[in-house]
Amino acid sequence: MSSRSLNNLDKFTHDAAIAHSQLCEAEGVSLLIYCTKRSNQEQDALYAIGRTLPGKIVTNARAGQSAHNPNNEGYASAYDCCPMIGGKPMWDSKHPLWAIVGRCGEEAGLVWSGRWRGKLRETAHFQNPSWKKP
Repeated sequence: MSSRSLNNLDKFTHDAAIAHSQLCEAEGVSLLIYCTKRSNQEQDALYAIGRTLPGKIVTNARAGQSAHNPNNEGYASAYDCCPMIGGKPMWDSKHPLWAIVGRCGEEAGLVWSGRWRGKLRETAHFQNPSWKKP
């Protein structure tokens, strides 16, 4: 099972996640960080969805090719999050709160995949700008 712990993030991403959450709180938005580090096995299982398993493709990254996967020191460089409304996650990426979440993440120094182009644009994903795909 993937981790939710900020302690599984590299130092930059850890500190940026805290800043991101604080910036969101200052805007009146509660942030749920629900995925930090993901094992290579979990990554391959996600990669199989829409390919060898039923469903729509959710990632183009195989094991070791995602910023969620552990680096050589065992830390991830990305997390997934969502805004909360009344204690419940808001998954609708068209909801106006996502614009606040995205802006606050960028202000914290992170890359927001909500700005990516293409089919796998993902509003929930934030990562260390220094991370490079192997």
